[in-house]
Amino acid sequence: MNFRILILSFVLVGTWACENTQLDQPTEGEEQMVIIEPTTLPASAAEFEQAFHGGSEREWRAMSFTLAGFSGFQDCRLDDMMIINNDGTYRYDGGSTLCGAEDDQRIKTGTWEVINDGRNIVFDAGTVNEYTADVTGIENDMLAVSGQYIGLAIRGIYQVN
Repeated sequence: MNFRILILSFVLVGTWACENTQLDQPTEGEEQMVIIEPTTLPASAAEFEQAFHGGSEREWRAMSFTLAGFSGFQDCRLDDMMIINNDGTYRYDGGSTLCGAEDDQRIKTGTWEVINDGRNIVFDAGTVNEYTADVTGIENDMLAVSGQYIGLAIRGIYQVN
C-alpha cells in the first residue's frame, strides 16, 4: 500500500493509480463548473489546524485535481473522502469505486501533522508512506494543495463536505 496515492487523491492525492478511468469531459452544450482556488495562506499552524479539522473532525472531498497539468475528475475518485481528526489522525475512504493498482483497499488510516506554520501537511511521518503536501491556500471551507508524485506536479482543491 502506498499512501502517496491516497494523498494524491486527497491532496495530492492518487489519480495516477486510476489506469482505466477517463477524465470527465463536458459534452457539447454542457456547462463546466468553475472552481475558484483559495490563495490565502494560514497565519499560523494553529489557524491552519482549526480550518483543517474544525476543532473535532472535518470531511474533505475533491473539487479539482490536476496531474502534470491535466485537469478533470476521474470517476473512481468522485466517491472518495478523507476525514481529518483533531488528534492528528485521518480516515480515508476510497468509496465503492476503487481505482486499482495501489488504490486497492477501501478504508485506510494514518497520521498527519502540520509544519512550517501551516504551509505543509506531513502524512504518515516516519513511515514508508510519508508524504508532504504544500498548502497553497485555505479559505471558505476550501483547501488548495500541491506536491510531486514520481516527478510529476500535482495540485488539488478540496472542500469541506
